[in-house]
Amino acid sequence: MNVLMKLHDVHVSTYSGYKADERPLEFTFKEKKHKIKKIISQAYEEISGKGLRRRYTIKTDEGLTFKLFYEENQDRWFLEE
Repeated sequence: MNVLMKLHDVHVSTYSGYKADERPLEFTFKEKKHKIKKIISQAYEEISGKGLRRRYTIKTDEGLTFKLFYEENQDRWFLEE
């Protein structure tokens, strides 16, 4: 089964503690700001030749669940749909 995922560039505000962009706090998608209430899961992936990717499954204040990921080598956040 070939499932295509759609990626959207999103603006993410992050918490920076021990390192920059340590975890997402809120993001804007389709001109709506979403506050992150809970990080359900997070994972780190080494992408061959492309560096590290951080994946997050999050729940918003509205009870919606989203998947975000951060491409460290590009310094860009994406929402997976």
